[in-house]
Amino acid sequence: MAGSGDSRTFKESVQALLADGDKAAAHRLLVERCFAGAPTHEYRWLADRMAETSVDAVTLKVAFLSTYTVEPLRELLRALALAHGVTVEFYFGGFGQLEQEVLKPGSGLAAFEPDAVVLAWRLEDLLPGLSGVGGRGDEDSELEARLAALLDGLADGYRGSTVLAHTFDCPAAVPLGVIDYEQPAGVRARVERFNAVLRQCAESRPALHLVDTERVARRAGAAWFQPRHWYSARAPHGPAALLELSREYAAYLRALAGRTAKVVMLDLDNTLWGGVLGEDGADGVELGPDYPGNAFVAFQQELKELAARGVLLVLNSKNNEEEVRGLFASHPHMLLGWDDFAATRVNWQDKAINTEELADELSLGLDSFVFVDDSPYELEVVGSRLPGVSTVQVPADPAELPGLLSRRGYFESLSFSAEDSRRGELYRAEGERKTLRGSSHSLDDFYRSLNMRLRVHEVGEGELARVAQLTQKTNQFNMTTRRYSEAETALLLNDDATVVRAYSLVDRFGDSGIVSVVIARKGAEAWELDSFLMSCRVIGRTVETAILALIADEARAASAGALVGDFLPTKKNAPASGVYEAHGFVENGGADSEGGRRWSLDLGGDSAPRVPAWIEIAD
Repeated sequence: MAGSGDSRTFKESVQALLADGDKAAAHRLLVERCFAGAPTHEYRWLADRMAETSVDAVTLKVAFLSTYTVEPLRELLRALALAHGVTVEFYFGGFGQLEQEVLKPGSGLAAFEPDAVVLAWRLEDLLPGLSGVGGRGDEDSELEARLAALLDGLADGYRGSTVLAHTFDCPAAVPLGVIDYEQPAGVRARVERFNAVLRQCAESRPALHLVDTERVARRAGAAWFQPRHWYSARAPHGPAALLELSREYAAYLRALAGRTAKVVMLDLDNTLWGGVLGEDGADGVELGPDYPGNAFVAFQQELKELAARGVLLVLNSKNNEEEVRGLFASHPHMLLGWDDFAATRVNWQDKAINTEELADELSLGLDSFVFVDDSPYELEVVGSRLPGVSTVQVPADPAELPGLLSRRGYFESLSFSAEDSRRGELYRAEGERKTLRGSSHSLDDFYRSLNMRLRVHEVGEGELARVAQLTQKTNQFNMTTRRYSEAETALLLNDDATVVRAYSLVDRFGDSGIVSVVIARKGAEAWELDSFLMSCRVIGRTVETAILALIADEARAASAGALVGDFLPTKKNAPASGVYEAHGFVENGGADSEGGRRWSLDLGGDSAPRVPAWIEIAD
């Protein structure tokens, strides 16, 4: 933890940057300070400075309902959320007033209209008899019913809100002592049964997510329960534990705000292995069963696990590619293979230029990238010239490298779909398509050679996670950038006045899965496109033409006379700006105060788009 002298030096550095007008550089310093672990008393100052330097932060309203005192975490969470690009508006419910807040009409919670509700509860508070030997079946049943009623009340009364409910952790002191764990009526067994109840509730409530308090408690150590805080202020957690809880909440909020990163961009020397390949040779780098090589092996394992979740791995290294490929192919302790990377730049070119090329190759925004390097210079080059990129410095102690990315929460998501597990494969296939396009005589020849087959899905439970995920993550081809959680998407599916369609694409290079979503409001005279979005991986293949033709046909069949859609400009959706005009839509009036424009397609005229001849509509 930083000392007071270090804090003064850091604050002076930030203030100097602000005085020079370099808010971006100041913000990078503040973010790194938050993630690296500043003294807890410094987070209010960090939050205030980040509020001055944040650009394009998403605002979320977060309510806390608790059985104990949680207000002291306000400034910790405010700072950490800002580090993730989220501004938090807080509401703290009455102490222990769970039912009053959730079930009473006109409560403070209802007036607040939260985006997220945190249920910070302890089993000891909800079940005072928990510490009794043997327990009581009637008390347990009553609490199960109480939990279900509270969660149902949130699901019914706060539709669209995400609920983050703490799981229950076992108290350190249990009446049966050392044999408690093996006793069916012990405290540990009761805690596990109630956690099973919470898991069952989460399975049937898309808006409910569980905060794993035991995992947070392991990180917090002795600070998780501090008797003096508890008995004097009904506050069980010390400052270090509140900081760990705030880290956990902030990761959820990043995902809820659609700020999930998609790419981890990696240096090689002193990042994937210890030492410098060009100087030490493949046999001399540190990578293997002994320290420090085992720390680099563990970091590679973490990267493989991220890739299995759908995070793209790319290389950006100043090195000789032939030597690097040789090490990948021959080193016995190298866990990652060359094919694990969706794209590579191993050369002597400026790393900021490499980054721009990688973003272009993958058709992803720079804010999707997290850059990991051991060199402060390289991190500054990329961070200063490409401020959307998040930068992470490799720790001086290799033992701190494993877990570095998971601790920061860049890649957290509130859903996991089949497409996620195949994302690296999908992007490698996209590279093959680009190669084919470069060798084709014309675009029409290229389109025909792809053998594209588009399938329309009436969205069901199986597609729910992917549809919600696309609304939360898609930025470049997204007409309105409206975000929907799984819970909100489920409500749309049950609304008779709303049409939700998903579109999947298969071509000669493989199955791309669900690549587009349309949400339309059905009116008597016109259908209104609430959302029309498409994965950046299929931009430039006329898929948007086929989708607009299909939704226009569906609206016409329902006797609608027009299809209406808004384009709401953001910093990232320029690729979608001319789509409506290019497909026969006519602008209705001028731009609004934020530059938004409304477009209308006459479904009775001849200007409606048609499915391109090279796209087959699959059954």
